Amino acid sequence: MKIQIGYGQEMVLSLEQIQEEVQKNYPLMKGKVLLNESSVLNVENLKISYLPRLFVNGQVSYQSDVTGISLPGVDAPKAPKDRYALNLDIEQLIYDGGKTKSRIKVEKKNSEVEINGLEIKMYQLRARVNAAFYGIQLVRKSKLILLDKQKAILNRLQQIASAVENGVVLPANLKVLQSELLLIDQQVQELNSMEESSFSVLSKLSGRNLKTDVKLKETTYEEVFMSNIDLDLKQRPEYLLYSSQKSLLEAQKELLKKDRSPVITGFGQAGYGNPTYNQLKDEFDTYYMLGAKISWNIFDWKANRRKQKEIIIRKDLINSQQLSFTQNQLIEMDNETSKIRKFNVLLEKDDAIIELQVAVSKSSASQLDNGVITSSDYLEDLNKEVQAKLNKEYHKIQLQQSIAEYNRIKGI
Repeated sequence: MKIQIGYGQEMVLSLEQIQEEVQKNYPLMKGKVLLNESSVLNVENLKISYLPRLFVNGQVSYQSDVTGISLPGVDAPKAPKDRYALNLDIEQLIYDGGKTKSRIKVEKKNSEVEINGLEIKMYQLRARVNAAFYGIQLVRKSKLILLDKQKAILNRLQQIASAVENGVVLPANLKVLQSELLLIDQQVQELNSMEESSFSVLSKLSGRNLKTDVKLKETTYEEVFMSNIDLDLKQRPEYLLYSSQKSLLEAQKELLKKDRSPVITGFGQAGYGNPTYNQLKDEFDTYYMLGAKISWNIFDWKANRRKQKEIIIRKDLINSQQLSFTQNQLIEMDNETSKIRKFNVLLEKDDAIIELQVAVSKSSASQLDNGVITSSDYLEDLNKEVQAKLNKEYHKIQLQQSIAEYNRIKGI
């Protein structure tokens, strides 16, 4: 079976394009819109505190006794024992020391924290995209090299078939080469399965149906890597989360301070019933009342102060988490830098190794044609040549992947 490899010409996707599509189309992105909508609704509900509150209530009752005045020889009026009332009560916030404004600020900061948490989850998808993208490139390079190997064996197969007919080499040598062709076919099938799996990952992440005939643009990041090596580390979304968490705590602390402020509220009542505010008048009539009240918790047994101290502790905890994240980030960057140096060193030797292995394979092919060595000996040398070529392609792609991972870890 001859291997056929071809990729579509209409679509060429780069790693950057796929990453961008994933960030735009992944279902989790809808969460940001929903969180924003939820925050807007919560803020609108908090703003209601500035508006008057209206209550309608009614009451019908009968009581066994009422207050009255008893004087000798005087028919003093008494309050009725049955009571009827229908009231409209109104309350209007006059002053709350800025509590409502602080609550709105806390709600907005809390929404920022949740959105930044989603941004982190979205950013983590970059590693999966990198792995799938470079996995496809490794598979494709492997198939191309196997194609070269297949061509070389097919050429030898014709020579060996002729040599067998002439009695120069044993028939077993022909079967060894035919077996190797079947093995190559198996290897290609495995690589095809791996390629389909990687494209399936990219399709699900990006929200589009990517077929295995899509051409992927090869990346060259060396210059980008060198030019960005000294950039500020704090470009990752995790740092935005830490910052928003600390801002939220500051807003909560400010709200706690405002909780100690007095609250002044205006109120009024208008109603119709019997009796009215004049308890001794037994008839239905209208009535109303206007007023204001103040509420001030002047002593809370230092509960508010303890809550503020708790917020300071939580800020210190966030600072320690941020420091730990930075240290891990530096460790990961050092690890990728070591890999980059390693692959650069390996690539410097790959061409020389390939050149030597190609020379050995050519010599083995000539010896096989002349019956000096067996097909197994020839395949051993050919496989070394193929492995050398695979190593070079692996090192090239792994170098680019390590640079891409370095940039991802840094936040570029």
